[in-house]
Amino acid sequence: MSHELQETINRWKTYLQKIEQRFDQSLQQAEETCKDLLVESNYDYYEVMKTWMAIKSQIYDISKSVTQTWEQKVFPQLRLHTNFDLPSGLHESDFTLYLINKLEQFERKLEADLSQTFYNHAIQSANQQFFCTQCHSPLVIKSNIFRAHYVTCNYCQATNTFTPDTKYAQIGGNIIDNIVAKKCEHLYQQMQNSLNVIQNQRPPVAEQLWDKYKADYFYYYEAYFTERMKLNEDVKDRFDADMQRKKTEYQQYENLHKKSY
Repeated sequence: MSHELQETINRWKTYLQKIEQRFDQSLQQAEETCKDLLVESNYDYYEVMKTWMAIKSQIYDISKSVTQTWEQKVFPQLRLHTNFDLPSGLHESDFTLYLINKLEQFERKLEADLSQTFYNHAIQSANQQFFCTQCHSPLVIKSNIFRAHYVTCNYCQATNTFTPDTKYAQIGGNIIDNIVAKKCEHLYQQMQNSLNVIQNQRPPVAEQLWDKYKADYFYYYEAYFTERMKLNEDVKDRFDADMQRKKTEYQQYENLHKKSY
């Protein structure tokens, strides 16, 4: 290897190391900013999400700068050495994909952590004292229903209407989805790893690899929907429909990609 080529590679390695450090620092700052803002905004979850999307765009631009540097400075130099094969970890496409995957994993964790904090705050309204309109006895409010619903008094059997406040009602949306996603993260990663194995194979891909991915795919979503039902009573009747939707999505994916793999 020529001295010039070695210098180019060394500079590129140093550059990538600095980029990753900058990337990681940006993620840490984003986490601190969003968690602080959630409290400062009086738990305005969706306002925090707007802020995160703006920060995310800036972080994503870091990976785009890698591509620009590669195309303008590094690749023209490496192209002069036609017999040299750059290690895969140093390829621009591999490195940017690595950063994007790290960003996606960070985002899942951040949204789950923010959702859990929001949940812990908003759920307190269900623990407040609500009283029967007829006998004024305290009412027991279910903590897994996030819409207006009837509550029967245990003392006089009168029917009362419980109307949750706005934040409490918001829990029933993607707040719970994010919390459940974190609980099932290990199964999600297992599913993604199986998919990555398929995507990294030269066609034709062995059938057992597809079988492994299919098994991990349905295992994840069955666990996800099961966990979600524990926190949100309103989705219990949707389990079969949700699983059927995922079966359809999987079949469409397999039909589209199986031939290309």
